[in-house]
Amino acid sequence: MKKFLLSIVAIFAMSICGFAQISVCDNPCPPATDGFSTGVVPYSPTTFPTMYVGQYVEQCITIQCPASALGATIDSILFKNFMEVPNGLSFCISDTMIDALEYCTVNFSGTPTTAGEYGLKMRAHLYGNFMASIANAMVDTENGYSTGITLTVHEQGSVIASFTTDPEVTSSWTSSSVNITAGETVSFTSTCNENTHHVAWDFPGGNPETSSADEVTVTYMTAGNFVATLVAYNENETSTDTATVNISVSAAPVIITVDFEADNTTVYTGQAVNFTNNTTATQAGNDYQGELYYRWTFDADNGSLLSGSTSSDENPSYTYTTAGVYSVKLAVATSQYGVYTTADTLVKHAYITVEEDPYAVIADFTSDPAASGMLTQSISVEQGASVTYTSTSTGATSLAWTFEGGSPENSTNEEVTVTYNTAGSFTTTLVAYGEGDRQNTKSITVNVGEPTPVFIVDFVADYTTINVGETVNFTNNTTATLAGEPYTGDVYFQWNFNAGNILGGLTGTTSTDINASYTYTTAGVYSVSLAASTSEISLLNQGTVETKDSYITVTDPTLVEENDISEISVYPNPSSSVINIAAEGMQNITIIDMTGRVVMCKDVNSNFETIDAEGFAKANYMVRIATADGVVVKNVIVE
Repeated sequence: MKKFLLSIVAIFAMSICGFAQISVCDNPCPPATDGFSTGVVPYSPTTFPTMYVGQYVEQCITIQCPASALGATIDSILFKNFMEVPNGLSFCISDTMIDALEYCTVNFSGTPTTAGEYGLKMRAHLYGNFMASIANAMVDTENGYSTGITLTVHEQGSVIASFTTDPEVTSSWTSSSVNITAGETVSFTSTCNENTHHVAWDFPGGNPETSSADEVTVTYMTAGNFVATLVAYNENETSTDTATVNISVSAAPVIITVDFEADNTTVYTGQAVNFTNNTTATQAGNDYQGELYYRWTFDADNGSLLSGSTSSDENPSYTYTTAGVYSVKLAVATSQYGVYTTADTLVKHAYITVEEDPYAVIADFTSDPAASGMLTQSISVEQGASVTYTSTSTGATSLAWTFEGGSPENSTNEEVTVTYNTAGSFTTTLVAYGEGDRQNTKSITVNVGEPTPVFIVDFVADYTTINVGETVNFTNNTTATLAGEPYTGDVYFQWNFNAGNILGGLTGTTSTDINASYTYTTAGVYSVSLAASTSEISLLNQGTVETKDSYITVTDPTLVEENDISEISVYPNPSSSVINIAAEGMQNITIIDMTGRVVMCKDVNSNFETIDAEGFAKANYMVRIATADGVVVKNVIVE
């Protein structure tokens, strides 16, 4: 039906000017809707009877109104006319207007007067939603559209070529074809009309390739798409006709017989098992010439697909490291990804027995400095430094060290000190040998970097106790050495004048000057830090840091002395839950963090207050207490 829907779109929006109205049949033929249900044909029937010039014929065609086309939702179609109908034929329709998905029939009858092949075109008007008018406008200037219905009228005495096949022809949307597998045969039988005197067959890709017999059997050995052709001739070859069919030949199936064997089915842990692949593959009775793909699983019962427990090699080796009994599976396919889905498989259950090796050897060692790293362990040293390696191997009767980039380069001792005089990335390898042919290897990477400066960061302030609004001048006394000599390269610094607070690194409280100055505008006690590095200080490069805790004390001279106000106490200090404040005649309590942000401000009229501090961040705070006698600032720690 889809093919018809595409072609019937053509009839939706055509102008009806200049065309006669189609007539309604007095006795319309019933719809033949079987073809629609299969989706094979857009109308019914699929094959029209032979028509000859001067010979009377009757024919009924079923058509269907689609539900949508050209972006329009179809409610109904008004049929207007058929064009390019063979001369001598008349037609009528069962109903000129049908609703979406409904059927109607067209009756053709008469005596054709002119031979030829006629592609019927239809005229109609579309009714539906707003888009229907747009669809009409899109095709309004055209002169009709093909319905996909072709009528052929032959001259009297003409030959008509036709034939049948075994296996039968299968129809699809795009073509009709005979579908076979390479190595199979197709039987062709001529069914040409009575005017045919002799025929000529052409079978590209087949054997035989040609024939003149009425019946012929052809073998196709090669996969591909071929066109079989029959040409029919009358006696003096003044009339000819041709019929064709597509021959679709798929490749013969590949028959795979999976088999394998192991060189040893009982081994010790750490020993390798060598597998030999004995799989065979045939196609059409011959050895398969294409490529085969393999998927081994060495612990098949547990479904182990971890890296190292599978292989795509044709003849792999696998080392079992844990004692147990293992099943082995081999999957074989003709495509790379087929081994995961449609592969032919063989599982040999409980095939490999692995026992603990009484003579097992394990290579291992420690180092000074020790290896580090979250994912991959490695040793990091500076150029000119030494690493001491100590074997902790078990079951070993002898050792063989290799120290790439080091001095010495080799050793057989249990403990070796190696010096690295060249920067780079090197590998240290220990091979431990045991009884028989047993051996085990451990390797580790050694990263040797260029020597880096050693910083001793120090600084001093000209004043450590100041009043609010005064400036502190900081002198940088940092020293840097490289390999015992003074470092002469670039050095980057970063000061933090409020290092005791998590927000102390915000713009305005830091400096990258060598010797810095900073003006404190809020009373409190401040920690100061200085960082030094050979590159700019950042979140990823903290450098070498020196922090002087509670280094700068900033007082507010406008505040009264604590001794002027009697019996003021803030407790407990440190506190984790509440802060108790006792003072006579309290009027206001303000709590300020070390960045100067007001955390709490509360007007009071009492001699005792309790502040809930559970929501406070762990930090140092200033408590500003205003009384009738004046203002006092206390420090309190929340932990």
